[in-house]
Amino acid sequence: MATPGRLVPRLRGQEFTEDERETVRRGIARVRAAAEWLEAAVDHGEFTLDDQLTQLLKGE
Repeated sequence: MATPGRLVPRLRGQEFTEDERETVRRGIARVRAAAEWLEAAVDHGEFTLDDQLTQLLKGE
């Protein structure tokens, strides 16, 4: 959380192309997937990465 807190204010006034926005969206989706996996792992005690999450985190 510290990194976005430092990064977001520096983005003020920046213009991004649609490709750049899509790249950011893909990164955010990867972060969300990892956070959801971590939450489920803590809730259920299952700490093995499934194939789909592994591929997502690798950017495939």
